[in-house]
Amino acid sequence: MRQFSPGQLVKFLNEVGSATVLRVEGSQVVVTDEDGFDRTVEAHELIHAPDPETEAKKYGDTVPDLAKLLAREVGETRMKELQKDFDVRYANAQATNMSRRDAHMEVDLHIHELVEDQSGLPDRAKIAIQMDHFDRMMDIAKREKLRRIVFIHGVGQGVLRHQIRTSLDQHHPDCTFRDGDPRRYGSGATEVWLGQDAWRRPQ
Repeated sequence: MRQFSPGQLVKFLNEVGSATVLRVEGSQVVVTDEDGFDRTVEAHELIHAPDPETEAKKYGDTVPDLAKLLAREVGETRMKELQKDFDVRYANAQATNMSRRDAHMEVDLHIHELVEDQSGLPDRAKIAIQMDHFDRMMDIAKREKLRRIVFIHGVGQGVLRHQIRTSLDQHHPDCTFRDGDPRRYGSGATEVWLGQDAWRRPQ
């Protein structure tokens, strides 16, 4: 029987989606699925899954490394089209999907703002692209010594929002965050406040 432990990411054998292990009760595993619901599943119906953030990080923050991820998921011609678009948008930090006002910056992480044609692009590749952009914009915000940066991620199933906040907790302990202004962003944004310690941290 496969062994599982609390906090581990798993996938379902007989259905689409992933979940996080809460606890193990004999041959059954209690998990929280992508919609935030707790479920009890037989252990043999689950398999171990790589952490999406860790998997994305494995490819690094450079464009060529991200290309490897895309190449695994789409045809060579399609990948080259996506890669060309990706290169253009990251060639300039002041890309069209990012606006800077005074001492804060807004970053739109909707996938259509990062890749013009995402047809055939699997969800995990989309998340990798979005998180790569998140990392780059955090680096820029620290370099420019901005106080505040707002990431517009939308509502959806909450996967991107969860990835962003997990990354902030794990990799940016000197930053604080909260929901973005609901009058402006609804419930689809995360506002990050950066401190001087974050500015000084080596990149």
